[in-house]
Amino acid sequence: MTLHLVIHRPAATEGEGAAAERHALSEAVWEVADSHWAPTEEALMVSCDLSAAYLLSHFKAGLARRGHPDPGMLLVVPMGEAAAWSGLPPDGDAWVRETL
Repeated sequence: MTLHLVIHRPAATEGEGAAAERHALSEAVWEVADSHWAPTEEALMVSCDLSAAYLLSHFKAGLARRGHPDPGMLLVVPMGEAAAWSGLPPDGDAWVRETL
């Protein structure tokens, strides 16, 4: 499985619109990956066997199906063994290490 870092900045910049877009993306993530973690409001880590290009397409379509045709900023980046990070909580750090 590949671990992907997903960054999403909703088209709606705040309030209920942004929350609805984040929820729609979360639902789209659940459709393709049981294993994922959200370290921040705008970042998700998704573990699955799908390519970054496929995930991007799936997330954009999932947002559109849920009434959000403008996905805002959406970035899907595969992570590898060379990835580095700092400041994750212990459980998140352990999950990332195990998933990589």
